[in-house]
Amino acid sequence: MRELKKIPNRVTFFRLFLIPILWVLAVLNLPKAFAVVLGIAGLTDALDGYLARRLRQTSEFGIWFDSFADNIISASSIFWIWLLLPRFLFDNLIVISAVLGLFLLNLIIGFLRYHKMVQYHLYSDKAASVLLYIFCVHALLFEPNQILFYVTAMVLAICQAEEIAMTLTHKKMQKNRATILD
Repeated sequence: MRELKKIPNRVTFFRLFLIPILWVLAVLNLPKAFAVVLGIAGLTDALDGYLARRLRQTSEFGIWFDSFADNIISASSIFWIWLLLPRFLFDNLIVISAVLGLFLLNLIIGFLRYHKMVQYHLYSDKAASVLLYIFCVHALLFEPNQILFYVTAMVLAICQAEEIAMTLTHKKMQKNRATILD
C-alpha cells in the first residue's frame, strides 16, 4: 500500500510492531525491558505526528492508523498493568475502572454516532498520552508514583470526557481540532 511508504506511517507501523513484543515482555514479567520498549513506543507516538506535519505527509489514513495504534496500546495497558503491577492495579481499581469505563464509553458512543472509531487529536489527547507513557515507564523502572498516577488519571478522564462531548455535539467527526472550543 502506498500509504505505508510514507515515513510517518512507517513510524506508526513500528509502534504496532512493538505491541506483540510488549505482550511477550509483560507475560514473561520483565518490567524493566517492558519499560524500555514502552518508552520507545511513546517516542514513536510523538514522532509520527511531528514527521507527518514536518514532511507534509498528513493523510486520512495516517490519522486513522495513528489512532488505531494508540487504541490498541490503550486497551492493552490495563492488562499489562495487571501482569506487571498487580498490587498497584488492585489498590487503584476504582480509579482505573472509572478511566477505563470512560475510554470504552467513548469508543461505543463514537461507533454509534459515526459508525467508526473516533480519531480526535486534541491537546488533551496529547497530554494524556505523554503522561500515561511517563507514568508507566517510571512505575516500571522505579515504583508507581501515586501523585503522578492521579494526575494522569485526571487528564485521561478529561480527555475522554472532551472526546465524548465532541462526539455528542458534532454531526460529523472533526479530526484535526485542538480542543472542543475550536
